Amino acid sequence: MKLKEAMPIYRGYRQRLIDQTKSLVKRRDEAKEKFKATGDKSWSDEAASLQLSIDATKKDFDDNQKVLDGLVTQWCNAANAESAKAMADPETGIAATMGKIMTTVARMCAGDKVPYSDEKKVMEYDKDLYASAKQAQTMMAAMKKRIKEYDSLWDEEEGGTYDPEGVADNTEAQGDLPEVPEVSSADNVAEN
Repeated sequence: MKLKEAMPIYRGYRQRLIDQTKSLVKRRDEAKEKFKATGDKSWSDEAASLQLSIDATKKDFDDNQKVLDGLVTQWCNAANAESAKAMADPETGIAATMGKIMTTVARMCAGDKVPYSDEKKVMEYDKDLYASAKQAQTMMAAMKKRIKEYDSLWDEEEGGTYDPEGVADNTEAQGDLPEVPEVSSADNVAEN
């Protein structure tokens, strides 16, 4: 089962357990009040029985939460691994991006013409660096006889190839996942 399929199941079960606990606590408290008001031992027994049900539900909740925490950890690990892969990529990673930014700045400082999209990348990285490079570009271009014109250092398709969340969603859940009980109409009647 994929993580994106498993996590909603266990989250839904957690919510059912929370709702069930609230219902049981309410019924237990009502039974305690009726015992105090009437002194009838059957209400005391009812409250004790409901307390046992509450304790069992809390145990189920804790067990489910451990499974859910494990699934979330697996999801985060898969997403982080994909993010690290994207950062380290020699074509699109951080070092490659920094190299392209510095190459663009050097070309601008030499008075050469670079595509606006490359200038925009420098501006997004550091506005002050961009302003200095643009000023140098203007001054150097005035002194040059021949201005070189460069193509973009960034590919048009670049930037959408890594999807850490998508990879994490589609990662197979590891370990044995316990069955989540189905909701029956008898459960709904018992809770109300």
